[in-house]
Amino acid sequence: MKKIFFLFFCFLSLFANEISEKTKNLESNKRIQEQLNKKLEDLANDILNGEKKLKELNNQIQTLSLQTNKLEANAKTQNQELQTLTSQNKELLKSKALMENKLIVLMAKDFAYDLPIPQGYIESQESFMAFEVLGGLDKVLGEEIFKLSKDYEDVTRLIDDKQAQIQKINLSLKDYNEQITKLQLLKQNQLNEINKQKTDRSIYAKKLDDLQAQQEELRKTLNQLKIIQSKKQEEANDNKLKPSNNNQQAIRQLGSSYQGGNIKKYTGKKTIAPLDSFTVKQKFGNYLDPIYNIKIFNENVILRSTKSDATVRSVLDGKVVFAKDTSMLQRVVIIEHSNGIHTIYAHLDKIAPTIKVGKNVKKGSVVGRIKNDLTFEVTQENFHINPLELISLN
Repeated sequence: MKKIFFLFFCFLSLFANEISEKTKNLESNKRIQEQLNKKLEDLANDILNGEKKLKELNNQIQTLSLQTNKLEANAKTQNQELQTLTSQNKELLKSKALMENKLIVLMAKDFAYDLPIPQGYIESQESFMAFEVLGGLDKVLGEEIFKLSKDYEDVTRLIDDKQAQIQKINLSLKDYNEQITKLQLLKQNQLNEINKQKTDRSIYAKKLDDLQAQQEELRKTLNQLKIIQSKKQEEANDNKLKPSNNNQQAIRQLGSSYQGGNIKKYTGKKTIAPLDSFTVKQKFGNYLDPIYNIKIFNENVILRSTKSDATVRSVLDGKVVFAKDTSMLQRVVIIEHSNGIHTIYAHLDKIAPTIKVGKNVKKGSVVGRIKNDLTFEVTQENFHINPLELISLN
């Protein structure tokens, strides 16, 4: 029966440990998923805050380590003193117990000598002498009891003093042990924070790599469709342009990406948004990366739908010029509109069955569906436009 109970207990312990480990893994995976879903700048802030927290933890650990080192030598001495005091107290307690027994015996004798004279007692010379002897013994016993009582008080006081010292040492050692526990906890927190930093930096670096790869793939697609020219084509065309061409519309240059793209201000009428309800996860334009100190230019915006499996709609009347799967951007639809405008809908989970290359679509027509995020880009005559200037955010 005992063996069965022991095996059952072992099974429960293993099962509990497995559940605990799985819970930790689930919590870790949940956090990683949360970090993956964050905006690039929010993730960067987490990394910067993590670095700040690590510095604070490091300072606390250094301060506490110095305090602990100072207490350590004292703790060793106090431990030795504690052992000595404890040993001395044991001996004193033994002496105290012996004194108590001796006092009891002496007091019992003294009591016996002080017994009252029986009724009808006749005093004689012998009895008188006996009383004298008893009186003398009573005096001797009284003095002995007094001396023993004083010694007993001294021993008791000494025990109390040593007990107070023991208590003081125990409190000091308790403080030291608390310092050690606190130090170990801080070091564990530091280790956890370092692991979080490693994970966050890995996710962040991957996001940056993906961002660049996605932009390169989209630029390549737009270049193949002759929507956006490559840098080399731009330079070649610039060399062919005549300085006297005054009919060319002046373009307001707002910036350029690390790949050399141009942007311009959109001044036309606002149109509908591609999603019914959303938040802006990634803004258009320059972004100075605070982690690696590099300049990034976002040529599109990322819109996060407030509901999953959301419908994506065309923001203007136009004609579909591209609709297929890609390696980096999932499913992509590009629609050509009037005035040289093209709208790009990337990271679609589904493309609407009605969307085919060459087909005309109306404003508000369903382009496809997304689970959460839509990458939305707008170009006009070889220039990028801030998509948020084109659409209504109401």
